[in-house]
Amino acid sequence: MPYYSGDLIEEVISQNDIVEVVSEYVTLKKSGRNYMGLCPFHREKSPSFCVSMDKQIFKCFGCSEGGNVITFIMKIENIDFWEAVEMLAERANIDTTRYEVNNYYNKIESAKKDLKDTMYKLNRDVGLFYHNNLIELLKEEKNDVKDYIISRKLDIKTINKFGIGYSTGKESLYDYLVKQGYSDEEIMASDIILKSKTGRKYDRFFDRIMFPIFDIRDRTIAFGGRAFGEKVNNKTVPKYYNSQENEIYHKGKTLYLMNFAKRNKLENIIIVEGYMDAIALQKFGFNNAVASLGTALTENQARLIKKYTDDVIIGYDQDGAGQAATLRGLDILANHGLNVKVLKLDREDVKDPDEYLNKYGPERLKNCINNAISLVEFKISILEKDLNLDDFDSKVRFLTGVSNILSKIENNIERDLYIDKISKKYGMSPGPILKEVEKGLKTKKEDDIQIDMNALNKKMQLVTSVRKRQEQYIVALVLSKNKRVQEAILNNISSDDIDDENVKKIYGFILSLKDKYDINKIDILSKIQDEDMIKEITDIMYIDISGYEEKLLQDVLKNKKKEKLFTRRDDIIKRLNENISDDESQILNVELNQIIIELSKLK
Repeated sequence: MPYYSGDLIEEVISQNDIVEVVSEYVTLKKSGRNYMGLCPFHREKSPSFCVSMDKQIFKCFGCSEGGNVITFIMKIENIDFWEAVEMLAERANIDTTRYEVNNYYNKIESAKKDLKDTMYKLNRDVGLFYHNNLIELLKEEKNDVKDYIISRKLDIKTINKFGIGYSTGKESLYDYLVKQGYSDEEIMASDIILKSKTGRKYDRFFDRIMFPIFDIRDRTIAFGGRAFGEKVNNKTVPKYYNSQENEIYHKGKTLYLMNFAKRNKLENIIIVEGYMDAIALQKFGFNNAVASLGTALTENQARLIKKYTDDVIIGYDQDGAGQAATLRGLDILANHGLNVKVLKLDREDVKDPDEYLNKYGPERLKNCINNAISLVEFKISILEKDLNLDDFDSKVRFLTGVSNILSKIENNIERDLYIDKISKKYGMSPGPILKEVEKGLKTKKEDDIQIDMNALNKKMQLVTSVRKRQEQYIVALVLSKNKRVQEAILNNISSDDIDDENVKKIYGFILSLKDKYDINKIDILSKIQDEDMIKEITDIMYIDISGYEEKLLQDVLKNKKKEKLFTRRDDIIKRLNENISDDESQILNVELNQIIIELSKLK
């Protein structure tokens, strides 16, 4: 990856309006001079996420995330600074080659970027190695690998599309990578090649069917290996073996085949549990299928889905573990504003979508998808499955559990419809269910009040002290683009005059920039990598001082002068109380009187 001059950053920011960019991920509504929406970085019911078109920054007043358009893309896409710059440059059709320079980045950052780029390239070559191994084996008349591929109904078109491979061949993977020009250090850093106690270097995925894992930019970031044949029953060999997390691979931020799914216009996304389920669905034309790389869906995966659709169907395995994972996943997705349903297969002799497709075909599965049930229905079905409704006590526990589920529905109409439906299905009056639901609603309301009070107390603790606010005004005035005000601050205020460590750090950073740049012509946020500094300066940038710059300047300078006079006054008083000479006492008393006169003038 090339390195770029700072001019590219400035053009990327100027050509990507932050309101337009954020609107591609978050629903924003105009509120005065700003735009408000639900924060994509934490769960909230009322909007606290603010985007300023004037200042080209965003700030969440709930979780404190903030920054400029580059910072937003870094966080929402889970990518690094330069990847965000390149992504925004591509969005704005900016020719980045005009900004390429040599030795721009410092050595440490260059080494980190080079390592990541090498890992992407090495993973791609490893994927090709595995894929070519499988293709060669499929040319043979008969072997165990070919038998397995045939048994899983994987055709050559599917194998080629998803880069499926096999992890041994005539040549060792290590030797192959050496021939490709990778150093021993780079190969071992990939964590694909392991070293035995005797020094032998071997493939960690030895003798497995391989599934390359891609990010949304089609780069190979990891691998999943599946054991096959008799080895599945060998307890010392796990059925699936996956890449370790590293600089470029984070399981909780990735969805398998999302790079393929996002190429289509998505009405919804089907999330399944394993590689083969996602591949089988895509093979049969369900191009919206992805896999969660495990049963535990994460907040990051929910945000990734939200970028492409509001509707999700979960199709995990129909065993106990799969259903427990489905419940967790439904709640995480629902909390991010997604409409979630659960795929219920109409046959009990199959446990997952892959097996269902191969037995009953895509049309019948499509019918199951169209009849996917809601979160409420799924939770009730799980509750009913575990209880014997012919037993009186079990039926009471069931209806109590149902009432608890219904009390969590915020829409009154939806809740009443479910009460009516359940009372008819189980042959009882809706009155008792309604009473239990109302008890749950009362408890929930009390819990919400407690949560609101906790949030309020937290916000109260975060309220900026008067002194810190005054020091934040100093930075705000420097960023005001009023040159006379800027010069007055910079000439009269030093970092030592600021007590708050965070504000001092920001002010010191600005002082270090002013000798290199015209601070009115650069984007300060693009020069900062430290997240805490970004949050602090974003807080300051949201302070609206327009029209009050001159008055604030006078107040700031007056307050600083008063602080210095008070400090000197206290020092003199302390000294006068010590055993000093009459001459020194007389001199200090004269100075003290002058300070008292000065302070009276400043009131």
